[in-house]
Order: sequence, then C-alpha cells, then structure tokens
Amino acid sequence: MLAAFFFSFDYADLAVIVPRLSHIGAGAVALFAGLVPMLGRKGGPAHRRAGRVYVGAMIVVAVTALILTALLPLTGSRLFLTGIAVFSFYLSFSGWRAARHHTAALAPLDWGLAVFTLSVGLAMIGLGIYWQAILFAFFGGLTSLFAVQDVRAAFRPAAADAPREPWIFRHISRMGGSYIATFTAFLVVNLGHLLPESAPNWANTMGWIAPSILGALLIRRAIRAWKVRLQPPSAAGVA
Repeated sequence: MLAAFFFSFDYADLAVIVPRLSHIGAGAVALFAGLVPMLGRKGGPAHRRAGRVYVGAMIVVAVTALILTALLPLTGSRLFLTGIAVFSFYLSFSGWRAARHHTAALAPLDWGLAVFTLSVGLAMIGLGIYWQAILFAFFGGLTSLFAVQDVRAAFRPAAADAPREPWIFRHISRMGGSYIATFTAFLVVNLGHLLPESAPNWANTMGWIAPSILGALLIRRAIRAWKVRLQPPSAAGVA
C-alpha cells in the first residue's frame, strides 16, 4: 500500500499540483529576491530582508522538490533537478548562517546539513557515472566539494592558532553559488521554450556552463574587493 503511494502520481493530481505550484512560485521569489543584495546597498536593511526572503524561498524550493520526487514517477531529469535544488538550498542556508552569526565556524545544525548534502552529491556522482551523464556527475562533484569542506571542518577542527577565514568570504561564495545554481536550473528548464527548434545541441550545454563561469568570476571579484577592504589601511593603500 505504502509502496504504491510513492512515484505513482500524475501532474494533474492535486497532491502534485500544490507542491509544484509552490515550487515554481518559491523559485520565482528567490530569483527576484536574490537580485536585491547583489545590486543594492550591501549590509543595509533591504539587503538583510531580501536575504531572509531568499533563504526562506530556497527552503520551500528544496522541500517541494523532494516531495515531487517522492510523488512523481522517477526520471533522471527529476532526480537531477532535485539534487540541484538541495545544493542551492544548502549553499544559501550556510551562507546566511555565516552572515547571521558573523563566523565561519560550524554549529551541529550546519555540519548535519553538510552530511546530508554530501550524501546527495555522492549519489549524483554515482548515478552520473552509471548513466554516463556528464552534467549529473559534474554537479554531484560540485555539491560534494562544498559539503565535504564543511564535514571536514566539523570533524577535523583547525588548530586554535590557525588563521580563520573571514565569515564574509563564506557568505559571498555560498550565497553567490546558490543563486548561480538557482538561475541555472531556471534557465535550463525554460531554455527549450526560448530556443528555436533548429538550435544546436551545444546551446543547451552552454545554458548549464555559462552562468557558472560568469558567476564564478563575479564571486571572485567580490571576494578580492573585500580582501582589500579588510586589509590594514597601509596595506590597502599599497594594494
């Protein structure tokens, strides 16, 4: 009876319609809310409020993605997008926690979530290798890379005299990476409607790659600017 409940619903069923609309709506909210901290004044009330809205929306996106995976028939694309949703939520939550507590140190909630996310990433790698799906394995590796950093930090804490990474670097890289993953998933899901039927196959692949490359460059630029700001006045003048 319970086994028949899972993976047996259709898109027209009310049990699927509600979480699906919630998933789409929360994703749209996250896309717009994420622009406010990036384009607006850093650290102000609007930045903080938009950040909370973004993280809340990403929680809804991840939870509804897991619900839809449990209800709808299992497909590779469904599992892939669910993995991306978990990855994006994990980055946003860990980045928000760094800004909220002004520390890059991890609490039990953080490393517990890191262990769960690492298991998702490793599963994506395994399925990607089994199905010979390069993007599946690539994003699984990316998910595992971020999660394993936190798992290592939790179970192998740094020495007391070791230099600690400023929390702002973790905040920028995690929130920025989350938005890149969210935007990429949105772009690829809708790319088929935007591109003409005669578009070459590499156009879809570029939809996955281009946001990551551009976003990584912007994140690196932002962190570099903060490194200059955090230097002592004499060193910052030289830089």
